[in-house]
Amino acid sequence: MLSVVVLALAGARPDSALVRPTARLARPIFASAVEALVINQARASHILVDTEDMCDAMRTQVEGGMSFADIATTVSLCTSRTRGGFLGWFSVGMMAPEFEQACFDAEPGSLVKVSTNFGWHLIHVEAKRHHLVDMTPAQLRERMGVGDVGGMQFVDVRSPAEIEKVTIPGVQWINLPFNEYSEWGDKITAGEILDPSKETVVICHHGMRSSRTAQFMLQNGFQSVVSLLGGIDAYALEADPSIGQYQNEMKGEECSSCG
Repeated sequence: MLSVVVLALAGARPDSALVRPTARLARPIFASAVEALVINQARASHILVDTEDMCDAMRTQVEGGMSFADIATTVSLCTSRTRGGFLGWFSVGMMAPEFEQACFDAEPGSLVKVSTNFGWHLIHVEAKRHHLVDMTPAQLRERMGVGDVGGMQFVDVRSPAEIEKVTIPGVQWINLPFNEYSEWGDKITAGEILDPSKETVVICHHGMRSSRTAQFMLQNGFQSVVSLLGGIDAYALEADPSIGQYQNEMKGEECSSCG
């Protein structure tokens, strides 16, 4: 199952503030809709150490002019050290509660420290924003109908077998099968497959795999990513019944990631 924890680069500990990557997110939608429920996101870097004294020492060094990223690379116990402690954008519900609260309470540009069950974190809160995480089927249909898709990129994380059964016509989909992350994950982070600056729409069958993939992309430098709420199954029900529906044939454990 894809998660930002599983996708963390190899090291002593996973991206240590991330404890609930598979939680279902709130239902934010495009800003043009007045009924939109938006959720806050923050962008931050952190240094994870074992003790408060060491956390305070790291803060003193950063405030004295040393590079946050260099210190993170050298001493952080989190695998994010390979990125200079950079965590990218994250949404409400993705982080350990204490870590999340510290980030959303702080002003952009500030340094804060907080203790979680992983240890002590020195956090550089870089920015905060209202970001839209889910696109409704009606919104995707509307934008495609008026041709408002220029400059966007569309990613389908279903298996090729699923795509053969049902697809959404009208745009060119890039297929990155969820269960083949090991083959394309590093290429995403390196910017070899997709353009991180483009608005990106991700779909799957029911919206679970696409939601996790969208969060992974946001954490790796993508500026605007949305997941199709309810997946292609909801799109067939709510926006375009002509494309049809299908049932996944996966059994057992695989069902936990076949959304």
